[in-house]
Amino acid sequence: MTFKDKAAAAVDLVAALGEIESSGRNLVTALLGTAPFVEFEHYPPDDVRDPVTGAQYYFHAHRGRIESGHIHCFLRRKSKAGMTHVLAIGLDDHGRPCRMFTTNLWVTNDDYVKAERLITQLHRMAWRDAPGDAGINKALGALFRLYRPQIAALLRRRDRRLARHAARIAPLDPKTDERLEILSSMRIDLPATLARLRDRLEPMPGG
Repeated sequence: MTFKDKAAAAVDLVAALGEIESSGRNLVTALLGTAPFVEFEHYPPDDVRDPVTGAQYYFHAHRGRIESGHIHCFLRRKSKAGMTHVLAIGLDDHGRPCRMFTTNLWVTNDDYVKAERLITQLHRMAWRDAPGDAGINKALGALFRLYRPQIAALLRRRDRRLARHAARIAPLDPKTDERLEILSSMRIDLPATLARLRDRLEPMPGG
């Protein structure tokens, strides 16, 4: 991924979040809409799926945790039925992305795909032709572009965690072990990310 690609993704992300927040909303309130909050429910109820890329997401909220809720993001197979959980995006009290994490298979009951194969499909995590709020769709697609190297690292860490756990509990399957929920996690510091990009864009003194 080139610096130009990252800079373009950052511009798109800031623009999308600005569009949402200028209307007095944030990602959480935009995803909830007018629906009342119900713990463990999907928002929207039928998820948001892009018919071209197969990318899909829903917002899932749990009160009393370290975040306002999180957006589970999936990728559907093009050739046959089934989908794979790529990662979840945690949102802070202001409705902004604050962390990304992967979950064990039993959490979302999806199809497991090895990290190296899934990484080659990350370019499909976009919702350009999806229904729903255009600002949310644009923000999520930009987030996947901006943090693509970090997401790849998260998926590799996910697989290493599963392998370590498999060795400990053999012959049981680690993907169905409900004692193991979060497989890898990283904090998102969007202001710091944007600051680093700006520093690289600014000309050197005397240049």
